[in-house]
Amino acid sequence: MTQILVTLHEGAPTQTVRRAIGLLKGVAATTVMKSKAEVDRKTLEQQQFVKETLTRALDELKEAKRTGRKLQSADDFMKELEME
Repeated sequence: MTQILVTLHEGAPTQTVRRAIGLLKGVAATTVMKSKAEVDRKTLEQQQFVKETLTRALDELKEAKRTGRKLQSADDFMKELEME
């Protein structure tokens, strides 16, 4: 099997080009692959979000311990969501 790499400019209609290539005689499959930079950027954004969320949760836990405040249970949280 032979492969041909097609590189598109950003903003190019990826699905349209993919369908057109798929219609050519002899094409077995088409696959859209994201660039490594795009994957890396998304991974970094996800890691940053998780870090911020965990930091916020840890700060809330420390504040609750310091002030003697009881944290909300998961059951209470679900009940609150259902009421909304």
